[in-house]
Amino acid sequence: WLLIGDDGQHDQEIYGNFVASHPDNVAAVAIRQLSPTQSVLAGGLPVPTDGSASADRHERPWMCAPDGAGLARQLSETSLL
Repeated sequence: WLLIGDDGQHDQEIYGNFVASHPDNVAAVAIRQLSPTQSVLAGGLPVPTDGSASADRHERPWMCAPDGAGLARQLSETSLL
């Protein structure tokens, strides 16, 4: 599985739990970083987008970018796209 979501609400937590429970079923996680305005509109709170999304605590690659093109580039670099 390639899990794709955003950092607006709970995707990172849900995906992190799924990766921890089913590491052999997940190739990577791709998270689109919302702007502070988008995050508020999505019902979340603005959070720093420093790219540090949980990569250290999971066994699968985590990618973060502010748009789909950035995620596609990272996925291509890791031969997942």
